[in-house]
Amino acid sequence: MVDNQTLPSREFAFDLLKKMKVPYHVRRHSLKVAEKALAIAEKITKMKINLNLIEIGALLHDIGRSKTHGFKHALIGGKIIRERGFSEKLARICETHILGGLDKEDAKAVGLPERDFLPNSIEEKIICLADKHMAGTRDVSIEQRFSRWFLKYGRTKILLKSKKRIENIQKEIQNLM
Repeated sequence: MVDNQTLPSREFAFDLLKKMKVPYHVRRHSLKVAEKALAIAEKITKMKINLNLIEIGALLHDIGRSKTHGFKHALIGGKIIRERGFSEKLARICETHILGGLDKEDAKAVGLPERDFLPNSIEEKIICLADKHMAGTRDVSIEQRFSRWFLKYGRTKILLKSKKRIENIQKEIQNLM
């Protein structure tokens, strides 16, 4: 089932980011994540992908950055999407894109509710992966992205687990091409 009836248009999504005062550099990043996510999705031949959900989800994945740039932006993004009556699939994309997704233990450690924030659907995984490939508006490898985080935050347990999750997501997606 394709859940398009509760997805805003591309224009509405981008206007919403502006209206919510998502910083300009984050909006530019979101456009690049959408381009990257669509490029990944279009290579997948072994299953059907909702390209509209990919585009709108990628555009809105960081809408919670209108309030904070910390881990809670994922939770806030999901709340903003739900309050506007949009698809639960969009809300989940906001909530599951951080790092490589967070399990209950990691979520609790960073101050989020103790539950899994792991990407499950193929669309969630594609957007999570595309987001990790974008450092701002620059396309980077997973290795480069995590090396930068390791330098900044250290080789923490959460970052090491996230890197492994993203590498597994990348393999899963490559196997669908």
